Amino acid sequence: MSSSIPDDLSSPVRLPNEILIAIVKEVDNLDAPKTMCALLLVSRRFQDITIRRIYQELFISLFHLKQMPAFAFLSRNIASNPGVQFTTSFIFEYFTRLSSTSDSAQANIELILPYLVNVRRVHITFWPVGVFNPRALRLLPPSAQLSHLCVDRSIELTDLSPFLSLSHPSLETLIIRTANPRTVVCQPIKPTEARLSATVLFPSLRCLSAPIEDLVLFTDIPNSLVNLSVTGHGPYYPVGEEVEYVLQNFKGLRTLSVDETYFYVIVASLLRGLPDLEYLSLDGASMPPGANAKKLSLFSSTKLKYIRLTYTLEDPLAIATIFFSIVDTLLVFDVDDEMTYKRMYRDSIGDSQIKCGTVSESRWRQWWEQAVPEIEDVERRISLGIV
Repeated sequence: MSSSIPDDLSSPVRLPNEILIAIVKEVDNLDAPKTMCALLLVSRRFQDITIRRIYQELFISLFHLKQMPAFAFLSRNIASNPGVQFTTSFIFEYFTRLSSTSDSAQANIELILPYLVNVRRVHITFWPVGVFNPRALRLLPPSAQLSHLCVDRSIELTDLSPFLSLSHPSLETLIIRTANPRTVVCQPIKPTEARLSATVLFPSLRCLSAPIEDLVLFTDIPNSLVNLSVTGHGPYYPVGEEVEYVLQNFKGLRTLSVDETYFYVIVASLLRGLPDLEYLSLDGASMPPGANAKKLSLFSSTKLKYIRLTYTLEDPLAIATIFFSIVDTLLVFDVDDEMTYKRMYRDSIGDSQIKCGTVSESRWRQWWEQAVPEIEDVERRISLGIV
């Protein structure tokens, strides 16, 4: 008795699209690029489905000058590339210490942008030398309705302003990155430069990340905003006016990230002026040395449920014990070390157990979202009297 499958059922032509899509997805998850390319040759249907998957996220990461010719070839031939129309996420990262090559990278990106007709998420950054000029973003076609944008602010913030001044009703996340201040000196916004209404331009904005001195570019902030990330000090350490602006415009903020800044200059003022904060991320390198309960007493009056340190020289368990002792509402404490994290819970501080995990590699997931399920679980157990 033959056990062979009839040709009309075994042929991929006879399989429904849902099954072919699942096959392509599983192969892609195996990170097997040669196999993905082979699927392009199986049939016209497999080709149509595979090319959509391959180009869904166009990720270009350059670390060496030897990679530039391949990138230039892709850019020059982008008009005849059948896959770029399916790109919904475009990521370009350029890591180089040769500022002379930045112009070439910029020119090649400008060849690609006009063909990203369906892109929704864009991440472009040059590091640590040179900056991407965001004026090129105006080359994006009108059909590109962005939900996420992460881009260098350029030397002059006004290089980015023309694009931001266009209406972006679907934009949910805006990240403005500064260049390394030791290599490229970015100029602060001038009092004479036009300000923008974020409420009008980005009515759906949930997450805003920018150097604190750049926040004054916006005259107002939409009520939809959930998170503010102060990501650097740019050409100088901000004091006074910039902090006051945050306190006046983000009064009900619940989620805050502060990075690369002096601990007591910025964090102390923000904690006192933003009493509803529940999620806080800090650059541990900016914390006072020899941290103890007295030095960290400014946290005692907060309502924080979650604290994340992106770096610390202190023993994670020891520093967590201090925070749990002075913040009554604190439930989860993380220490992130680039790709991994150590997590502590209020009910586990009495022993030496520390949970370890892997930091999400997604550029689109927000920094606190990975911890939310476990925070909610701790809250549930507390309400049931399990903890």
